[in-house]
Amino acid sequence: MFEQVKIEATLRTPIIIQGYMTFDALLGALLFERLQDVDKTHSSIPIQCDDGLFYASAAQVEVIDRGGLAIAANLRAQHDLNPNHVKKSRDGSKLHKSLGLKRRRQFGAVLNKYRTITVNSISWDVTGDINQIEDLLNDAFFIGKKRTAGYGEVISWDFKNSETDGLIDAQGQALRPIPVERFNGDKSLPIIDTAWKPAYWNPENRSACYAPEPVS
Repeated sequence: MFEQVKIEATLRTPIIIQGYMTFDALLGALLFERLQDVDKTHSSIPIQCDDGLFYASAAQVEVIDRGGLAIAANLRAQHDLNPNHVKKSRDGSKLHKSLGLKRRRQFGAVLNKYRTITVNSISWDVTGDINQIEDLLNDAFFIGKKRTAGYGEVISWDFKNSETDGLIDAQGQALRPIPVERFNGDKSLPIIDTAWKPAYWNPENRSACYAPEPVS
């Protein structure tokens, strides 16, 4: 049974958020670790969904401080490079330069930079199955990017009743990216091009949307 709920994570360490960090994306990542299947993951997210649009807000935070993180990492051919983007021979039968498939071979290090934010807590408005959500969050000790480096450590998860469905707040503003043709809120707000459903990295899932200000 779906219920409207505000879910809040109290954090111990700064967090790195890229994009909107919708709650369905967070649960999707936790589910994928269990199922190892993209299609099953998207269909198993315990949140109300209307033709791909999940009733789950983007992350809501009050920023205390901002910082930065720079990490040097080695490129991996199969992970970081798309062979289709590498120059090929004239007949297109082979790559102009052979690609080593192991870390460090033929590749140097790349410097990755991230923005960090310090917050007391982070919250979402969601319409979903609370029991299933709680079960998934039992495995969520760190959230956001660079979790293995200690960022986004969760102290506790709390649940409260919510008066919003995870899509639009009481003022008619979007709580998450919503395609223009499906938005029923304040249409005087700006329209942006962004992803609105998983997989969020897929360009095919981008559209003209109403959306909240991203965390930065």
